[in-house]
Amino acid sequence: MRVIRSGFSGCHGIRGESVKWRRHPRAGRMLVLYLVLAGVLLPSSAGADLEPRFLAPAPVGMNSGLVGYSYSVGNVMLDDALPLEGTESTLNAITAGYARTVDILGHLGRIWVAIPLANGKWTGDVEGRDSSATRNGLGDPIIGVVWHLYGAPALSMSEFASYRPKTIVGLSIKARLPLGQHSSSNFFNLGTGRFQISPRIGLTHHIGKFILEAYASAWFFTRNDDFYRGNSIEQDAMVAFQVHAAYRFRRGWWGAVSFGQSFGGETRLNGVRQDNSQTNNRVGVTFAFPVARTHALKIVLTSGISTRAGADFNTVAIAWQHRWGAG
Repeated sequence: MRVIRSGFSGCHGIRGESVKWRRHPRAGRMLVLYLVLAGVLLPSSAGADLEPRFLAPAPVGMNSGLVGYSYSVGNVMLDDALPLEGTESTLNAITAGYARTVDILGHLGRIWVAIPLANGKWTGDVEGRDSSATRNGLGDPIIGVVWHLYGAPALSMSEFASYRPKTIVGLSIKARLPLGQHSSSNFFNLGTGRFQISPRIGLTHHIGKFILEAYASAWFFTRNDDFYRGNSIEQDAMVAFQVHAAYRFRRGWWGAVSFGQSFGGETRLNGVRQDNSQTNNRVGVTFAFPVARTHALKIVLTSGISTRAGADFNTVAIAWQHRWGAG
C-alpha cells in the first residue's frame, strides 16, 4: 500500500446558597479566584495542553459546571498527538464539563469530566488524492482526578475562609475515552479510536499576588487496530513540561502566561517505525474574571511557536462556569 507521507509513511441558584456565601465572604472571593474553570476548560490533546492553576485549592464539596467554546486553525485535529504534516484545518468545539472537589485521605481532591462536540474542516492529500473533509459530532470525552499531596488539606467552607495557600504539590491522572466519532474509512476523524492516559505531577508556589507553577506529564497510547483503511498504528509515549506565571489582580481577577514543550511520540504503522518523533513548543495567555458571585468567565489564547512533525495551530477559547455547593 503506497501512501504519500503526511507526518508518517506507509499509510495515512438558590436562595439558601447565597446566604451561605454571605456567611463566608472571603471564602466566596477566594473561590472566584481559585475555581475559575481550573482544570476543565477543554479536552486537551497530548502535549498541546497549557493548563495554568490545575492545583487551585477549594473547599470540599464544591461543584463546578462549565460550557466552553474554542476555535483552532492550522494543522490540527482533536487527536493532536498524531504527527500530521501538510494539512490545513479549522476546528470549532463546544465543551460541557463538570468538576467536584472531594476529600482524598485528608487532602483535597478533584474529579472532573469534559465532553466535546466539534465541527472540523480539513484540506490535504492522502495517497495523492484530495481528501478534504468536514466532520460534525462527538469528540472523545476526558475524565480526570487531581490529588493535592501537600499544602492543600481537605477543608470545609468555614475552614477554607482562613486558609492561606503557600506551596502546593499534587498529582493528577486523566484518560481520554475513544467514544467520539471515528471510522477507519476516514483519515480525518473527530474521535481517536484509542485510549490515552496522562499522569502529571505539579508544583505551585504563592508569592504575594504571584503564583508560579511547574508541571511534568506524560501521555501513553493504546494501539489502534482500526486506523485508516484497517491499518494498525502504535505510538511511543510523549513527555511534556509546562511553566506558568499567574498574577491575581483583584477579587477573582487573574491572568497567566504559559510555556509548554512536548517531545517523543514516534509512531509505528503495522509495526514499522516511522521516524517522526515530535518536538513541539507552545505559549499561552489566560485571563479570568468573575461576572457574578458564583459565575465566572475565562479567555485563553494559545499558539505553537515551533513544531517538528506535530500539530501546529492557534487556538482562542472562552468558557463560562457556575459553582455551587461546599456547605
